[in-house]
Amino acid sequence: MEKANLKIGDYSDNGQITIVDEDKLCYLVQSTSRGASGLRTISKALLKEFVDYVETHPNATPRDCRDALSGGSGIDKYEYGYDSTLLLMAKMVLEMVPTLHHARTYNILRNENLSSFVWECIKLFNQRDELEELFTSSWRKDVTKTSKYITINGCYVARKGSTEADTPNVETVVIYDKTKITNQFYVSDIEPFVQAVNTLFADRYKIISEKIDGKDTYSLLQIGSKINDSSYLPYLTALRTKPFMLLAGISGTGKSRIVREMAKACWASHEEDYGKNCPRNFCMVQVKPNWHDSSDLIGYVSRINGEKYVVGPFLRFIAKAMQDPKRPYFLCLDEMNLAPVEQYFAEYLSVIESRKLQDGHIETDPIVPFENTEAYGSLIDQLFDSDEERKAYKTEEGGKRLTIPENLFVVGTVNMDETTFSFSRKVLDRAMTIEMNEVNLHGGLEAGGAAEFGYIGEDLMGEAAEGRDIYADNQALCEDVIEYLGKVNEILEGTPFKIAYRTRNEFLLYAVNRLHFAPESEVWQTLDEMTSMKILSRIEGDNERCEHVLRELKNLLTETVGNHAEDSASLKKIDEMLAKLKSGYTSYWA
Repeated sequence: MEKANLKIGDYSDNGQITIVDEDKLCYLVQSTSRGASGLRTISKALLKEFVDYVETHPNATPRDCRDALSGGSGIDKYEYGYDSTLLLMAKMVLEMVPTLHHARTYNILRNENLSSFVWECIKLFNQRDELEELFTSSWRKDVTKTSKYITINGCYVARKGSTEADTPNVETVVIYDKTKITNQFYVSDIEPFVQAVNTLFADRYKIISEKIDGKDTYSLLQIGSKINDSSYLPYLTALRTKPFMLLAGISGTGKSRIVREMAKACWASHEEDYGKNCPRNFCMVQVKPNWHDSSDLIGYVSRINGEKYVVGPFLRFIAKAMQDPKRPYFLCLDEMNLAPVEQYFAEYLSVIESRKLQDGHIETDPIVPFENTEAYGSLIDQLFDSDEERKAYKTEEGGKRLTIPENLFVVGTVNMDETTFSFSRKVLDRAMTIEMNEVNLHGGLEAGGAAEFGYIGEDLMGEAAEGRDIYADNQALCEDVIEYLGKVNEILEGTPFKIAYRTRNEFLLYAVNRLHFAPESEVWQTLDEMTSMKILSRIEGDNERCEHVLRELKNLLTETVGNHAEDSASLKKIDEMLAKLKSGYTSYWA
């Protein structure tokens, strides 16, 4: 029977259990049962006993487990007061009941003072502009002509400026102001507020209660990505590392569909584009074979009847992404190599390498530099509607610029045949490459199957652009990666395939980002996946040039992945590339 590893933030589908924290010996579990709720420390050794028992007794009740295991365990039998919690956790491990994906929990706010806790929650929602978006349709003017309030499950939220006389005589009142939050007044009952948050923000937040020193304490859990299928981890980790990815593979494997599914996964169930096949954060552009400059994709200046910028789909999509900065936007360049990428996408290839972390945000150089010209003015007028925005982009000193927004992800689909162009090292060095050649002919046939990616949200946007941004906080992990790369460069010495700082940075960022999505990740997984993406994709040539390199890399990887060789994507690819050498030439690309 399959066994899952419970991870921080995983929770049962009935809401009874949430994994709040763990160490080598124990889980810290928020458990709700029979009206009681609290934090429980669950021994991993004890859980294993339950798992072993339930695996052979799948219909066991909590009492069955307690009777069978009490007294026969080296663990104090009085711990079995948690038998229903342990049984449910055992079933989650054995995948007998649904576990709500991998929901990483972070940013836990705890406060026993209800007023302070609620204000912290409201401030967090306000920063993300979610409270007003969700509640706008519910604002009411029933009390007076001027006051506005909403009611959700008995919890009233009133705009700042309301008075106690304006507000209905209810137990729970929170004052909310879109621009500034001040603690006006708050009455004692928090439960309606808890219910409102847990209902409306179920995709993003969860409030749990616990008793600490006999006092009720509340915690806000902010839920990160919930990935339905761990095989998609490399895609998400690669994009969080570098927002430019190539999907290579034979025709019909679903390369462009995966990009669409990632865009769909950025919408929570209460949002307007949830479930739409073409949400507004997705744009597909079909590359044409006659593209030899950027005029069709980015745009160009027309001088017929004065200067005017003819705007391409890329810049229009950039402007859309800028106006929705907390949601990932996906541009899919379909059949990307039907034309030479270095020619029609030259501006992007240059600007993407200027990414820097500035004041908590990743910024780039402008993709269209500022010019005090009629053409530049017409470009800004076409991209932005408000006079304020237009003025900001037309201001020469200290104005805004058309940079690549940190929420824009570019994914190119790639087929390799006689009708397409090969990639230069300039393109390969700047992109993350994933091959999609495996086909499961039974896949995708389930009626009403779950969305492949679950929920991603803004968790996809990276928080670092270079190795230096993450090295100090992850030094031990980074040193393991650097040691491996040193061995790789020894093998590549004297070849044009040797790696430098850009590849090093991407390896380091990938290692940290994989932990972001999957805290249980091991270093070998990062090294294996990145070797395929960034090292093997550069290697091509004849026997003299490649055979020794590939065999030495195979030896290094075999040592690195240990007993995980069957799961190694890089080892499989090396064997494929070595087999191609029998014809006298090999390449990563099919």
